[in-house]
Amino acid sequence: MTKTKRITLNAQKRKLALKVFENDLQNEDNILKDEYLKAKKQCDVHIENAFKIAKQVVERKYPPETVKTLKEIQTKYNLKVCRPDSCFNFQSDQTEEKTDWNGTVSHVPKQKHIDFNLNGRLSGDQYGGQVSLDFAYAYYHNHLRNLGLTPNVFILKGDKDDNPHHSKMIDDNNEKLGIHSGSYNSCYSGIAEKWNKKYSLSVISQHSHCSSRYIECTQDELDIMNDMLIAKQKVVQTYEEWQSNILERKNLIEQTLKSYKYFDELKKLADNQNVEIQETDIEIHSSELSIYNPDTVSAMLDNLKPKAKGNKGGKDCKNYSIK
Repeated sequence: MTKTKRITLNAQKRKLALKVFENDLQNEDNILKDEYLKAKKQCDVHIENAFKIAKQVVERKYPPETVKTLKEIQTKYNLKVCRPDSCFNFQSDQTEEKTDWNGTVSHVPKQKHIDFNLNGRLSGDQYGGQVSLDFAYAYYHNHLRNLGLTPNVFILKGDKDDNPHHSKMIDDNNEKLGIHSGSYNSCYSGIAEKWNKKYSLSVISQHSHCSSRYIECTQDELDIMNDMLIAKQKVVQTYEEWQSNILERKNLIEQTLKSYKYFDELKKLADNQNVEIQETDIEIHSSELSIYNPDTVSAMLDNLKPKAKGNKGGKDCKNYSIK
């Protein structure tokens, strides 16, 4: 009887096997994933409710008829008096106690910074907290993963210092969502631009940001809009809990695979976890190997050799534009 040769693992095969396990973990239905999906669904409702109230409050402050007239004047005389905005400072009809730097207590109107932008602040404070890429990545998790990107980059990064590897992941995510580097008020495209336009309202202001402009509202109205911020925070929280659990299990699997020498060992682990994995899943595809074929590499090297200027045939000369 012929003895079946055992397939020996190497670093590349372990890496491919780990991807199979990770994909299974991402697709697995469990309580943490359910909580995330539930939070996301509830967040959609709160966003719509908040925007409905914001529209009523903003149009109470800036009547549509007035805005329309000013837009016509703006176009005619090339002025800047009206513009769309997706973030607002709202001021309640109720007050709260505040203590200043020297201990003086005063009663001031309750205020909230309500930001409808995809990467808007979640703190409710205009000057507190950064724009939230966490929410954008959590909300569009499936979209980004389907593009081969890493929406859970902040969970992977953890408390580690910034490095080029994580920065590249963040840049790639932002590019696909249309959130451009260094932008906050207006430099958006694609998904982010569509999102922000959907939740924008016309305001009368010469400033390009909400700055010190406060719009009066009732406390009930402010509470409904603040519920949106809480709902967005819940999406981020449940997403982080779900992805952190996946990362913990993935790390355990990765360490375990390093101790395995043969495929049948990892196959047993996969079977125990109801993960489908075949020998072909850990083999490099022939198309990936073809680049290392001697003839292929030789042709590539020949093509990279400097060509004489003024080649009459022109077949080997290409024009490249700097992008």
